[in-house]
Amino acid sequence: MKIVVKLLLVIAVVAFASCRDTKKEEAETQQVLEQVEAVEQEANEISEKIEQDANELEDALKDLDSI
Repeated sequence: MKIVVKLLLVIAVVAFASCRDTKKEEAETQQVLEQVEAVEQEANEISEKIEQDANELEDALKDLDSI
C-alpha cells in the first residue's frame, strides 16, 4: 500500500510541475507575441508615413515640373 501511495504522490508532483511549466511557457509565449504585434504595428505606421512622404514628394515634383 505504501508503494501505491508513493507512486500516486510522485505522479501528482510530476503532473503539478508539468502544468506549472506549461503555464509559464504560455505566459512567455504571450509576451513574445505581444512584442511581435507591437513591432508589426510600428512597421505599419512607418510604412504609412513613408507612403505619405513619397506622395508629398511626388506632388512637389509635379508642381516643379509645371513651372
